[in-house]
Amino acid sequence: MSTMHDVAQRAGVSLKTVSRVVNGEPNVSEQTRQKVDAAIAELDFRPNSVARNLRTGRIDLVGLALPHLSQPYFSSLAEEIMREAERLGLTVLIELTEGDAEAELALVREHGPHLGGLLMYPVGLSDAQALTVARTVPTVFISERAYDAPVDRVAMANREGVRALVGHMVSLGYTRIAALGADHTGRPERAAAHLRLEGYRDGLRDAGLPYLPDLVLEVGTPHWNRQEGATGMRRLIQAGTPFDAVVAFADALALGALHALQEAGVRVPAEVAVAGFDDTDDARYAHPSLTSIAPGRAQIAREALALLNDRMNGTVERESGRLVVADHQLTVRESTLGGTAAWGGA
Repeated sequence: MSTMHDVAQRAGVSLKTVSRVVNGEPNVSEQTRQKVDAAIAELDFRPNSVARNLRTGRIDLVGLALPHLSQPYFSSLAEEIMREAERLGLTVLIELTEGDAEAELALVREHGPHLGGLLMYPVGLSDAQALTVARTVPTVFISERAYDAPVDRVAMANREGVRALVGHMVSLGYTRIAALGADHTGRPERAAAHLRLEGYRDGLRDAGLPYLPDLVLEVGTPHWNRQEGATGMRRLIQAGTPFDAVVAFADALALGALHALQEAGVRVPAEVAVAGFDDTDDARYAHPSLTSIAPGRAQIAREALALLNDRMNGTVERESGRLVVADHQLTVRESTLGGTAAWGGA
């Protein structure tokens, strides 16, 4: 049975574009719509939610609200959710919010009455706003932030994952381990950065290593991209502070760091080891390939849709809140294997 993911690949478009065409939304060019329609016909793709809705009275259209798809983590997560939704017979409508609270709330106001349920990666919502969303439409948040409200949430093992990365570095003999991606603003929407910094501290503490502020590079969560990773790494190199390893809080940051190190003539991993978080496809095919934490995207998709299905079926108490933390896995690759000599800028 063909899936929406298969249609996207055949038509050479994004999952969001296929979602728009299938759901009859505007803002799709006629040429693109024809390509998608042709792929649907070739693959004999048949969304079957309409007939089921008429039979059961349940709306099987699920919204997926993400800040953006430009970061590999979000695009990969969207693919996993689409696959799992297809398996469950659900149709997914993807919407982008740019991490803006008003956009997140506007999405609920506009689409909420037409949705059977909503999966949202919220960035700007307050505790009260999150509760309002959950009371408007059955909702599961995919979020690192803990809300002071009875809402369902699926999260990554942020702290535990980075702790494992530091432990891996220490086991290989690295002792001056930089952290790339920290945030000290205390803003709740940057919970992932705060948790990963705590994991970094935990790993150092486990190994009896000191926390050295000069090795902690601040990057605001919205800017976890390659450019910010490269900029942060150049800053550390120019400071002349000796370091022998880098734990980046996202693969995109790590890939930027790799670029800056290679640009400076620093050999990875012979002089500096590098690791990331997310285990994206880019991590697998980087040169050298990147050690990373796999945050369990497939499990996140399964658990989030299972929780949402309960909400849509009315089998859980309205004012209850549930939390699922996905398993993580350390995937070791070339970027951390092969050298333990500290590099001091010489």
